[in-house]
Amino acid sequence: MAIEILPIGLKDIEQLSNISKKTFLASHGDSASPEDIEDYINKSFNTTRLQDELQAEQNHFYFIKMDDQLAGYAKIIMDTSYNSISLEPIAKFERLYLLDEFHGCGLGQKLFDHNLEIARSNGQKGLWLFVWIENERAINFYQKNHFRIVDQQDFKISENHANPNHVMWRKL
Repeated sequence: MAIEILPIGLKDIEQLSNISKKTFLASHGDSASPEDIEDYINKSFNTTRLQDELQAEQNHFYFIKMDDQLAGYAKIIMDTSYNSISLEPIAKFERLYLLDEFHGCGLGQKLFDHNLEIARSNGQKGLWLFVWIENERAINFYQKNHFRIVDQQDFKISENHANPNHVMWRKL
């Protein structure tokens, strides 16, 4: 089994858009009405928006592949503080998504560990993230990786709907 973690560039924008939509729908598709989810996906994961995100210097995106098949991706944002965490500089671990068929292969851990090293090499002193309170698989994964719940925030899906999220934190 060959595993590769590769930086995502502008040439990868269509692949990033496609996997972003597919993985968000799989993990959050039942968290709001189909119309609200579709609207969120179309606004958040279109190529124009993702191009802006890819061009922002503090954002780092990575694909993970297994046997040359795209399995998932991650995004980490350097130097992004959170109001109840006083330590700085810290990074926001914004996305870690795998396609369903790659769950249970250890790829999430490998991609997480890679991003942890990226944060350390960029002088970050900790990581924080949002996770939907009903996403038990993700919460367990982050707790296994030494994150703890420090706050709660609503994550706005649409004008009509927000999902309650835990804010989780870990010191590096």
